[in-house]
Amino acid sequence: MPIFQEIYHATYVLKTLDVDFAVHVAHSNSCLRADLEQIITSLGFVDYVSAGGVQKFSSGGYEVEFIAHRKGSRNDDAMQVREWNIVAQPLPLISLLLDFSEEALLDDFIIRYPVPEAFFIHKLIVAQKRRSPAKQSKDLEQCAVLMNILRDDPLLHIMESVRLGRGTKGHLRTSCTALNFPLHRLGL
Repeated sequence: MPIFQEIYHATYVLKTLDVDFAVHVAHSNSCLRADLEQIITSLGFVDYVSAGGVQKFSSGGYEVEFIAHRKGSRNDDAMQVREWNIVAQPLPLISLLLDFSEEALLDDFIIRYPVPEAFFIHKLIVAQKRRSPAKQSKDLEQCAVLMNILRDDPLLHIMESVRLGRGTKGHLRTSCTALNFPLHRLGL
């Protein structure tokens, strides 16, 4: 959300100190290998393993973790990313965020981020999969903020480009109804 605030001027008042990095897994090229655990801990972060086996890094109230596309069920274990010496959290539809992304230069760093339309669609779906009502509410609040900056052509392009099952489309409809977001803008 801070990136959307900076680039698109989307106003979002809640702050989070979580920094999630989405990763594509399985690069065999040795020049792409890096010891991210060593790099991050050398910056003063302390690494620890969550109850679910996911490696996280903490410092100054910030928590860094890596997320990767989950292909299987909710019970998928943490994902070892050997080429970067980290353990990532497998989550549904992360490929949606990775496949529809852009780059921006912010504070002398090149950052790749999902386009608002992909993030919006992802959050619409994930909100209905949440076990926690508080997390579901936060997802829908983020969607409500993004509704003001969404472009119809990218929304439809993303929806036409991904294969979604009946249940996932149902999640989209439920979230859109909760937000009073017109279903036709998603081609539903």
